[in-house]
Amino acid sequence: MAGFGRSMFSLPVQMKVNKFAYCLNSHYFDNTRNSSRLIFDYRDGDTKGLSYTPFLKNPPDWPDYYYLNVKNLMIGNRILPIPSKYLAPGSNATGGLIIDSGFSYGYMAGPVYKIVTNELKKQMSKYRRSHAAEEEIGLGPCYNFTGRKIEIPDLIYHFAGGATMVVPGNRYFKFDTEPTGIGCFPVDTDAAKSLEFTPGPSIILGNYMQVNQYIEYDLKNNRFGFRQQKC
Repeated sequence: MAGFGRSMFSLPVQMKVNKFAYCLNSHYFDNTRNSSRLIFDYRDGDTKGLSYTPFLKNPPDWPDYYYLNVKNLMIGNRILPIPSKYLAPGSNATGGLIIDSGFSYGYMAGPVYKIVTNELKKQMSKYRRSHAAEEEIGLGPCYNFTGRKIEIPDLIYHFAGGATMVVPGNRYFKFDTEPTGIGCFPVDTDAAKSLEFTPGPSIILGNYMQVNQYIEYDLKNNRFGFRQQKC
């Protein structure tokens, strides 16, 4: 196990690299022998084809994470009405978005989760909900896609500097085996606690949404870069 955060104990910091990158394979077992790639780079400058957005200054209580300046989120072509206090970290260490390769499906604070899932339910209303699956895993919404063409809207993150990350439906929905049958929105939340804020970030962009993207942490220039590609 190796840490890749901002602390002095993380592997990139100890190796004194200018940047590091990875490209994560699909979470589905497709019988391939390909491994996810991890790259340590001592060079400076842009990497071809990447969109960049600057890292934000960390709140004092959360110094080891990578905060990104997210402007808004979209489901399909619909901009979500998420209040800015959830998108930017406050001085009291609440709010904001971090990217974390060690967090599987991601996280959204209760109010953010409700806005996202309410819009998702509207756009997915043609599919039959699977309440049994929702009760079993404690997350959702879940849908039964059996015998249906699967059309899940993109989840889109707009970052400062014009960088846009498009996450296709099959990268933020979790299916029981392959993309057929039961599929769920698996992002973790504290929505049941009915709290306006909890300590820490309001959104965690986990590794499930980073699959098939080249992800770069440019430590020297304090910025985050990415591009879609088959990993």
